[in-house]
Amino acid sequence: MKVEKLFQVSLPARNISESVTFYQDILRCRLIAAFDKPVSMAFFDLGGTRLMLEESSDTVTSSVIYVKTSDLEKQASELATRGVKVRQQPHLIHHDADGTFGTAGESEYMAFIEDPTGNVIGLVERR
Repeated sequence: MKVEKLFQVSLPARNISESVTFYQDILRCRLIAAFDKPVSMAFFDLGGTRLMLEESSDTVTSSVIYVKTSDLEKQASELATRGVKVRQQPHLIHHDADGTFGTAGESEYMAFIEDPTGNVIGLVERR
């Protein structure tokens, strides 16, 4: 078997309506579909990878979703003014001198935010 690409990521949602609003209106992700039965869930397009949110009272999270963005400082500031919890402000993670993760000489910066359930989202910018 050969993995072709990441297809879908699933996260719990304490309140599906609140989570749909967050991903659709605040992060501006495209809603693909939402269903109420047998379980409330919603699907979003994250640049070709599907995000599935499933309403659940068991909201223990351990994964982090990383999404690529640009103008990281502006994005984090805008999200904070919209009431999004910013766990970590934008900061340098790695200077990629030899091009291990992309173009040689670029650096990778990240900020970390939370969705309404407490799922962590890493915002990534390479510059």
